[in-house]
Amino acid sequence: MNRPRALALLCLLALTGLSTTPAAGQTPDVSILTHRQQASLIKGFIEKRFETLLPRLMREAGIDMWIIVSREYNDDPVFRSMAPMTTYSSRRRTILVFFLEAGGPQETSNAVLSPPGPRRSAEVNSASLFSGSRVSRYSVGRFDYDGLFKVVPTPNDGQWEGLRKLVTERNPKVIGINTSEAFAHADGLTANEKDNLMKALGPEFTPRVKSAEKLAVDWLDIKLPEEADIYRHAMQVAHQIIREAFSNKVIVPGVTTTEDVVWWMRQRVAEMGHGGWFHPSVTIARKGFPDGVPPPERTIRRGDLLHTDFGIVYVGFSTDTQHHAYVLLPGETDAPQGLKDGLKAANRLQDLTMQFAKVGGTGNEALAAVRKQAIAEGIVPSIYCHPIGYHGHGAGSPIGMTDYQQGVPVRGDFPLNAYSWHSIELNARHKVKEWGDQEVRFALEEDAFLFPAGWQWVLGRQSEFYLIK
Repeated sequence: MNRPRALALLCLLALTGLSTTPAAGQTPDVSILTHRQQASLIKGFIEKRFETLLPRLMREAGIDMWIIVSREYNDDPVFRSMAPMTTYSSRRRTILVFFLEAGGPQETSNAVLSPPGPRRSAEVNSASLFSGSRVSRYSVGRFDYDGLFKVVPTPNDGQWEGLRKLVTERNPKVIGINTSEAFAHADGLTANEKDNLMKALGPEFTPRVKSAEKLAVDWLDIKLPEEADIYRHAMQVAHQIIREAFSNKVIVPGVTTTEDVVWWMRQRVAEMGHGGWFHPSVTIARKGFPDGVPPPERTIRRGDLLHTDFGIVYVGFSTDTQHHAYVLLPGETDAPQGLKDGLKAANRLQDLTMQFAKVGGTGNEALAAVRKQAIAEGIVPSIYCHPIGYHGHGAGSPIGMTDYQQGVPVRGDFPLNAYSWHSIELNARHKVKEWGDQEVRFALEEDAFLFPAGWQWVLGRQSEFYLIK
């Protein structure tokens, strides 16, 4: 990233309130970046990732040419992470080619750098951390995608011939394509396009083709240290919307329904100019309803424990958060101690997850260790953490799934990457004495960064309930 763009980034971070990282429920009002401001940031990150991260990942995957083929409205999942904000979809057929140049500088730094702080730009970090050879970038067709790619000019009906010519000129040893049984994110090459690609490569180059599964997954999973600052900004916005939704600004006990809150949240996201990747939810736990309040009864009443699952898409990234609120009974100033103890148990389960999930270890190893310790401490756990970033359910190693509490096949055996982002998603069941020892499910989800030195919450975590009067 050049110096003018770096200075612009610092100014934007200052203007948007990224100098503070308050805990959940205490987020200040956040200024929103315009689409024009977002476009500049997103393009800058893509360029920096191409220049610094991609060479290392291609070397590690043993691939010197990566070919990504998309068609309009049927994008490869990787394409979105490589396209500027001005691009809504692939254009007709998009063929992107990355070639790892031989003889470039080799990786020179193994330094473990500190994560970016709320008051410090991480501008210098990626250049030091991800030094490596140069990757040439081509778009076979007519579009350069805001200058990110060098165009190999071909008419729309001549792209395969243009690709064949480029491959012949560069003569790669190993060609990576996006096919994968385990990861949808790395399986973006459709059957028809794969057939056409193989015909274009011909018998000389077809034997050099292999799956780019690891390359695609690592590209999506690993982030630049400086990307963390802007993700923190996106999380501030998400927390602000939850805080507003779980307040008397939106909720009138005895009148407001959970559906009212859900649609308020969705409309608020739209009015702020953000996207979403799933429909919000708001559910009720109530004394006398051990299986949860049934859907027909959606009116929020005093004494209810509310839960939301909510995420937005902003500055190119997805967020995912689950928080709780308590609706005070007459005369109450706080939630019952039994509910607070349940939240504390869920917080402890978060601590254990971050204790046992380590860089280089697998999601399945972490899951087994966390469950063993949690059960030993008397916690009833369910753990289903997932990577996050360009996609809500991102590429990388999950730590459990709701229906895979003994380990996730294949994907759970992938190592956890440094500089990856994860939703620490889980629940603990706890008996609430004030509700006649009724068992209540306390489900929490907070996004966190996994740095070489350990975990860091993106924006704190919920340790106290939102209180609704």
